[in-house]
Amino acid sequence: MDDKKLTAIPELDQLLYKFTELLTGEATPERVEMVKIWCLYSHMSKAMPPLVQHWASEPEHAEARDQIRGMIEQIKQWNQTKNQKH
Repeated sequence: MDDKKLTAIPELDQLLYKFTELLTGEATPERVEMVKIWCLYSHMSKAMPPLVQHWASEPEHAEARDQIRGMIEQIKQWNQTKNQKH
């Protein structure tokens, strides 16, 4: 892999902030990071389910797996709360 660092794409960051705002009702840096993790994990789960299942089954990843599950539940809760207001 090339040693050059990948540059951020400002337009994609703006899209992620707007997506987070529409999904959760607010686009704080913490929520944006949680949504980013959720999107990546969800995509990997759909694209390569055996890989993610294997990773999640390893005891050394139990804490990370639980953190991701907690983030997903929190995002769902924020989304439900936002949808109930409208």
